[in-house]
Amino acid sequence: MSDAFFSKPRPFSKRKREDAPGSAPRQTRNGTSARGQTMSRGGKDRQNGRKGGSGAGRPQNKGKRRAEAEDEDLDEGDADHFDSDEVGSDEAEGVDEESEEEDELETPAQKRLRLSQMYLKSLEKDKEAEDFGFDAADLDRDIIAERLQQDVLEHTGKLHLNVASTLQLPIPSTSIFRTPAKGHRGCVTAAVASHDGHWLYTSSKDGAIMKYDLAAVSAHDPSASTSSTPGSESPLPRISRSAYFRKAVSDSQKRDAEKHQRFDTPQDKGKGKELAEGHTDEILDLAISHDGKTLASAGRDKVIGCWNVEGEGGKWSRGLGGHKDAVGSIAFRLGTNELYSSSFDRTVKVFDLSTLSYIETLFGHQDSILSIDALRGELAVTAGGRDKTVRFWKVMEESQLVFRGGGASRMRNVLDGAMEDEGVEDEERKRRRTQAEQRGPVKFVEGSIDCVAMVDDSTLLSGGDSGTICLWTVTKKKPIFRLDVAHGINEHDSESEGIIGTPRWITALSCLPYGDVFASGSWDGQIRLWKIDERLRSFSPLTTIDAPGCINSIQLIAPSLRPTRESQLSAVTVQGGKAGKDAAGSTATAPPAKNLVVVAATSKEPRLGRFMRFKDAKDGALVAVIPMA
Repeated sequence: MSDAFFSKPRPFSKRKREDAPGSAPRQTRNGTSARGQTMSRGGKDRQNGRKGGSGAGRPQNKGKRRAEAEDEDLDEGDADHFDSDEVGSDEAEGVDEESEEEDELETPAQKRLRLSQMYLKSLEKDKEAEDFGFDAADLDRDIIAERLQQDVLEHTGKLHLNVASTLQLPIPSTSIFRTPAKGHRGCVTAAVASHDGHWLYTSSKDGAIMKYDLAAVSAHDPSASTSSTPGSESPLPRISRSAYFRKAVSDSQKRDAEKHQRFDTPQDKGKGKELAEGHTDEILDLAISHDGKTLASAGRDKVIGCWNVEGEGGKWSRGLGGHKDAVGSIAFRLGTNELYSSSFDRTVKVFDLSTLSYIETLFGHQDSILSIDALRGELAVTAGGRDKTVRFWKVMEESQLVFRGGGASRMRNVLDGAMEDEGVEDEERKRRRTQAEQRGPVKFVEGSIDCVAMVDDSTLLSGGDSGTICLWTVTKKKPIFRLDVAHGINEHDSESEGIIGTPRWITALSCLPYGDVFASGSWDGQIRLWKIDERLRSFSPLTTIDAPGCINSIQLIAPSLRPTRESQLSAVTVQGGKAGKDAAGSTATAPPAKNLVVVAATSKEPRLGRFMRFKDAKDGALVAVIPMA
């Protein structure tokens, strides 16, 4: 690159040479040296001073005359070696122009990826094994390397976390925890944990949010609590309550309170009780940012709540409006503060919570949007409820891919804007074949798609009221794999029809980001874990977790896959059973266990209604810790 650069014809300098007109200046490969530029600039200034006669009236000593003589000799004898300072500046400007051109051709994401790869290569060259102890600087460098490796893999947008084969099953009963009994007064609609496994948040129809300390539970090692000696068993950790965010008072309630407020003395007038800030109606969903500092809540009051939850407490930051109906679901884009929200007004909105500002609105669904999910890319997936579509949004391109669930019909094609006979013949042929054969599992018609989950940037899952879980890819319009009646059939006695069987619909779906494990929930009293095939063509059951009640939300996290300095310090041990020491001399503790944490919100009622009630269920959050080998 340098040879090609210096072989280009360069523009003439502003000051032309008098001794050799038309001759090209002789330059070194690195351009004029700093000393040459300084001396040339000094000689030029002194020559200009002599021409202008600035020193004619002042006495000059011998030192000044000697310096002027040296400058004259330098200008006359070394004219070929030193030119004006514009030569060096031209070269610097050329280099800057080329670097700017290279930066313009490279996107910020590509630049971060390139710098991460360069840093990893430099670490591979400088890496040296240590037999005893460790250095804090080396530890920080290793942590940065692991995080950059994770970021590089996530930026590829493909599945790369093969966790299913490392899970130690079945799950022991000592690894399942529940939140304290005294909690919300209403149905628990959502439960979400921070990505480091430290904090747990739950929301309810009572309009309040609770914060719990989950650090001891997420780092729990089931093998440590189960010992051969009965007296040496360690006590099980508990989920402890940390903070409580109350429901706010609406404007009408404020006016009523001021109207009926009584004051004993004139001095007490105007000193009303401080009112809480937050939602004034039911909270339907929660989402936590990747750094764990910002919590977002979706309310039936058409407001998206922003909470600053850094530390043990929490504070209301601001309520973001814009939706014309209840906000049904929200999701953060991984690694950023961009928030995607879906509403019953059939729109998707994008917000930036770092500045608490609105970005844009996306249109397309024909019915209430019940679920939304997002990963690291500027992509989002939504479930359109009764319009029976899953839409894959490309936010930057302002485009969408539509995946149609359920069966095709002429009436539906007309309403959806498709061709009238598109797919109708195939559906009629399947129906006739099923009626003729009268064997095999019963397939129920899908009337609504209620939940979605992204596996990676090109693969997604969906579930609906037919009890079917579908696996989709962006390259095909039909699901590449589907499992009918995933959570069984509910049988009930009808006076006119006898025993009728209906499928249990899928109420919640969640996948480990870029992993091969996902979980599904319904109201059959079990959370089911599934393993995705390596080729992303099918999935198979792994295990079940007992969870009585209706599962309103599910989340999968693996805190050990995102290393922190504290976890690395505790993981460092010295060979021979001795504890390691860092540069400061502090002794490291035992390494934390690698766990997959399943967080679910269980309730006596469904999230979006009260048409069913389960008496044996408990309102709260369930946390299952699954050890990994």
